Amino acid sequence: MIATFSEIERCYKLSSREFQSNYVEKAKPVIITGLIKDWSCYRKWSLEYFSKITPELKIYVKSFKNNTIQLNNFTLEEYTNILEKFEITKKSKSNIDLPPYCHDLPLFSLIPSLIKDVQPFPLNYLPEWYWHKWWRHCQFFLGASSSLTPLHFDCLLTNNLFFQISGRKRFTLIMANDAEYCYRHGWRWFMVDPENPDLEKYPQYKRVNPITFIVNPGDILYMPPGTLHHVRSLDMSVSFNIDWHTKKSSLNSLASVFRGMPPKNLYYNFLLTMGLGLKVPQSIIFPFYKSYLNYVS
Repeated sequence: MIATFSEIERCYKLSSREFQSNYVEKAKPVIITGLIKDWSCYRKWSLEYFSKITPELKIYVKSFKNNTIQLNNFTLEEYTNILEKFEITKKSKSNIDLPPYCHDLPLFSLIPSLIKDVQPFPLNYLPEWYWHKWWRHCQFFLGASSSLTPLHFDCLLTNNLFFQISGRKRFTLIMANDAEYCYRHGWRWFMVDPENPDLEKYPQYKRVNPITFIVNPGDILYMPPGTLHHVRSLDMSVSFNIDWHTKKSSLNSLASVFRGMPPKNLYYNFLLTMGLGLKVPQSIIFPFYKSYLNYVS
């Protein structure tokens, strides 16, 4: 049975035992505060910093339009200049097109020097299998104010720890048992816009109990497997997350092949199940799993 919640708790410096027993095992979202307040990234990471350390780094960015994802490529310097220009222009011009969104980029793998800026990392929140080179499983989000990720769930049905570094984001969460009322499109996307739901077109959405809240710099947001989320950046924002399975969630994800999970997703989940369930080392699994970090779904 999947639980339903009407609000999200904010907890200060949760221990790993409390986190696992009160939230992961109960599939209950939570915001954790105070745990990563001393990371050096808060004083170092900025558009200028990123553009200077590796200006020629090629990155991909996404635009979400008409239920499709469009990809474009820029150097990191080109992209940060686009964001800076947008934020300046927005102050004097209200009707301006949003720039594309740097979304799901494995930046720690591309710029390993950034890893030292997020220490100590709360490894004890994760299964021990992930501890070796944990940063390889992280993906970054760098984008302008008003950037949007439409309503979706994480494609492998993983747990999600989301770290907000700069700027604020407004999340709307919908628990997995309400997904049937959100008008699914493909495997993991949904037609309803929680910011402005069209109840004539999508009347079943009236049955949903969304939770909307702000994630601030220094917050960690935990989302259980299958949680639908819609995310709006309120400011120019830098974030990253790590998707991870427990043994239980990896087995549950394999069963989702009977509920429409694409074969490629099943392949990645099978690899993680081999690691978590059969204790196959990361050194063997990761070369096969690595392509997931650039997987657009």
